[in-house]
Amino acid sequence: MTEFNLEEELSIDLDGLHEEWRTHSQVRYKYATEVAHLDKVIKQQRKLVDNKKAKLKEASSKLILKIKEDNPKFTVQQVDATIAGHTDIELQEKEYSDVQDELIELEYSLNMAKNAMQAFDDRKTALENEVKLWTRNYFSSPTEERLIGESKSIKAEVNNEASSKIRSTMNRKRKRSE
Repeated sequence: MTEFNLEEELSIDLDGLHEEWRTHSQVRYKYATEVAHLDKVIKQQRKLVDNKKAKLKEASSKLILKIKEDNPKFTVQQVDATIAGHTDIELQEKEYSDVQDELIELEYSLNMAKNAMQAFDDRKTALENEVKLWTRNYFSSPTEERLIGESKSIKAEVNNEASSKIRSTMNRKRKRSE
């Protein structure tokens, strides 16, 4: 039997979106399989309910005919009272009622499984939106400020030294050419 833990399987781990996407379709398929299985079982159960109902109706009809043959002057109320006290009919009514109760429970399970399927569709949409946020660095953490001022001043000093050497060399060449 397949294990179901809906709350855990619907939760999304924001730090493992790749893993969530990898497992999403498998978990959804597990629930879809359960929905299909329950749908099949319910159809079989409805067929069983219909058969039990038909047998109950047939047994009641046969009993009514037998009662009317034995006592043709019985009123409808007397016939109903005789049927109500008959153990065979009571057993069939109990079986019919039990099968109907099972059908109600199966339909409940099917509805819950269908709701789980809808929740997985909602989860897929949430995963898509989480990935969009992640690609836009929504979850990025703040970084420390860089000390740009110091690095610029060091670079400026180096540039100034190089520039001053070039200027002095150019000035010396000019003086010689004059």
